[in-house]
Amino acid sequence: MEVPPAPEMLQWPVNDQPGNAAITWDSQGLKIEAANASLQQILKDVSMDTGAKVEGLASDERVFGAYGPGQARDVISQLLQGSGYNVVMIGDQGHGTPRQILLSARRSGDVQPGANNSQVNASSEDDTDSNDEQPPPPQFQPGNNPRPGFPPGGPPRTPQQQILQEMQQRQQQTQQPANPPN
Repeated sequence: MEVPPAPEMLQWPVNDQPGNAAITWDSQGLKIEAANASLQQILKDVSMDTGAKVEGLASDERVFGAYGPGQARDVISQLLQGSGYNVVMIGDQGHGTPRQILLSARRSGDVQPGANNSQVNASSEDDTDSNDEQPPPPQFQPGNNPRPGFPPGGPPRTPQQQILQEMQQRQQQTQQPANPPN
C-alpha cells in the first residue's frame, strides 16, 4: 500500500520569510510601512532609530500596514494595537518619543484596552518601598451604591444580562394578580 504524499504548504504570507519594513524617523516623526514584516525586527529598528528601549517582546508576529507619520508614541501605539501585548510607554525623550516601551503578553481575559495589568505595574514600581501603606479600598455604604440595581462587589453585568433581568421582572409583574379595588 502506497503512502499518499504530504499536502503542499499553503501559500500564505505567514509561511514566507518576513520582509523588511521601511522605517523613517525624521522631522515629521516616525513612519512605518510593513508588508509581511517581523514585529520583532520593526521594534528593534524603531529602538535603534529613536533610542527607546523595548522590553518584554516574547513572540514574533507579522505586520502589514502603514503607520504614521506622527509622534513615535502614537505610531507605536497604532502598530501594537490588536497585537497580543499589553503596552506601557514610560518617559519622554522629547517630541513624543518614549524612553522605554514595556510589553507583556496579553492573557485571554485581558480584552479591555487600557485595563490595568498588575504584572506591569509591579515591575515598574521597583524603586518604591514595599512598606508604603496603600489606602484601604472604599467600603460600601447603604444609599451610596455607584451602580444602582447591582449588588455591591458583584461582577459587572453585560447588556444582555441586564435586558434578561428586566424581561424577567416584567414577566413577574404581569403574572401577579391585580389587586381589586375596595
